[in-house]
Amino acid sequence: MADSIFRSPRLGAVASVLGIVLLWVGYFLPWVPHRAAALSMGAYDLGDWVTLLPQVQAGSLPVGRLHFLALLALAAALTAGRASAGGARRWLLLPAGLGALMLLPGYPAIVWYRTDGAVQAQLGLLAATLLAAGSFWRWPQWRWMGLLQGVAAAVLGVRALRALLLLRPVVGELYGALPPLGPGWYATLAACLLIFVGCVPGPMLQLLDRN
Repeated sequence: MADSIFRSPRLGAVASVLGIVLLWVGYFLPWVPHRAAALSMGAYDLGDWVTLLPQVQAGSLPVGRLHFLALLALAAALTAGRASAGGARRWLLLPAGLGALMLLPGYPAIVWYRTDGAVQAQLGLLAATLLAAGSFWRWPQWRWMGLLQGVAAAVLGVRALRALLLLRPVVGELYGALPPLGPGWYATLAACLLIFVGCVPGPMLQLLDRN
């Protein structure tokens, strides 16, 4: 029964679509909740906040802005790929495009793109996102596309989720108490699992069948 579930293209598609939706929702829900709404932070907020930490600037805490922005890049690229079916799904290019725009470095940081390594890395992430989105759009039926998307969701998801776990003690020192993991963190965990389960088993079973 489990084998038949993994082989079902429809169930895999439903799981991956639910995962993409949850990825968008989880990204903007609080990852660090607080009674004061102004002190709650989602993944996008954390991407900016970590750059201000002395531990991050000194390199003693291996967390950076790209750990969190990469999730937004993943959501934008996967959404663009779903728009390749045409029809009403072309509207999915709107949130995908908005997500890509959010990857642009803000002003005035972008002015220093020639000398600032962090800005260059962020622009590199934007370029990789556009390349991935174009590939997902152009070759949605490529045999190994699902495997590529599932592995990307797993790797980028683990990096971002682990980054918050590393940041929690620092946040706890600033807030006076260790904050709980917010709903955005759990939603992102579920999203990456759904995308992985929805995308990876099909290509892997095809490979096993050939062997």
